Amino acid sequence: MKFEDLLEELDGFGTFQKLLVFLSFIGRVSLPCHFLLNNYIGAIPPHHCRLGSGDSNLTQEQRRIINIPRQEDGTFTSCHMFSEPQLHLLKNESNISVVSVVECQNGWTYDNSTFISTLATEVQSTPDIP
Repeated sequence: MKFEDLLEELDGFGTFQKLLVFLSFIGRVSLPCHFLLNNYIGAIPPHHCRLGSGDSNLTQEQRRIINIPRQEDGTFTSCHMFSEPQLHLLKNESNISVVSVVECQNGWTYDNSTFISTLATEVQSTPDIP
C-alpha cells in the first residue's frame, strides 16, 4: 500500500493538516524580518575614546586632537589614545616622535548622527582592565 492510498483511506488532507500548514507559515513570514533586523541594530557607528574632564579651556575638537592619534587617512583612531596629552599638536606640528599609545581607558563616544541606538552603543562597556 502506497502512502497516497493510506492518506486517501484516512480522509485525505483534512482540517488538522491544513491548520498545521497554516501555523508553520506564521513563523516563516516573520523570519526574514528577524534576519534583516541585525542590519540596523548591529551596526557599529564611528567612535573614538571617551575623553576625561581635562582642560576646560580647550574645545572638544582640540581635546580630541591632543588625546587621540590619527590614522593614515586623517581620521581619529577608534580604540587607542595617547598615554599623555600631546599639546604640541595644537600648533599644527606634524613632528610626532615616538609616543606611547594605550587602549581606551574610559570607554567610547559614538557618533549618533546616523543611528540613534545600536547594539554597540547600548552595550557600551569599558575595556577589561586587569
